[in-house]
Amino acid sequence: MRLRGSETVLAVDDDPGILELLREVLKPLGYTVLAAESGERAIEIAAEHKDKIDLLLTDVVLPGIKGQELAAQLLESCPGVNVLFMSGYLCPSMAHNGKGQSFESFIRKPFSANALLRKIRNILN
Repeated sequence: MRLRGSETVLAVDDDPGILELLREVLKPLGYTVLAAESGERAIEIAAEHKDKIDLLLTDVVLPGIKGQELAAQLLESCPGVNVLFMSGYLCPSMAHNGKGQSFESFIRKPFSANALLRKIRNILN
């Protein structure tokens, strides 16, 4: 499986170390990484990069706007965006937007770089 990409990923996590790790893993393989430390900041970034975001990679548990709410809002303004949730706390069946729509794309923390890249490629292909 080809793990390289040219897509734009909006990465959202309140842990600066996770955001840095995501940049270190994705950028050398050709991805553009837009990093946000909160759901609110992610919405601002998405507005600035409308129609350029291919994947929202977000933690489920965030201060303020939670990952599920963020995904639902982003999908309203950018309907074609793909979503990948990550969390160390929840199981995949709990990743939903509160409106009955479930998001099947989920990776449990901690994850390896290879597992993340495979998951991203599966979603984007």
